[in-house]
Amino acid sequence: MDRIVARENIRHLSRRLRAEIDRTERRRLQNQLLEEENKLGRDTELIAEMEQAIAGFDALIKTQTALVAAFERDGSNSLARAKDLLDGLIKSQALHIEYYRRVAVKVRVSQA
Repeated sequence: MDRIVARENIRHLSRRLRAEIDRTERRRLQNQLLEEENKLGRDTELIAEMEQAIAGFDALIKTQTALVAAFERDGSNSLARAKDLLDGLIKSQALHIEYYRRVAVKVRVSQA
């Protein structure tokens, strides 16, 4: 049961990270996400979910980059907020990639 709760918490926190702009809240969410991911340890299902999350960030970053470029061209008042969100998406993806690499190495070692 604890594994199911941890998985749901990971999904929930990942969704929140994709939309959160406030840096303090993002840091808190990232720490919570790492705690939940650590509860699952060496789990091949976790690796698959992390791959999906990373791919999801790719799409969001691409979309947000285009939005920032459009705001820059138009001189929009929303440019700073759009850049903050893009920065947060990039940092969250980097966090996911870093953790993914650590978990993938542990899984490969345990399967060897």
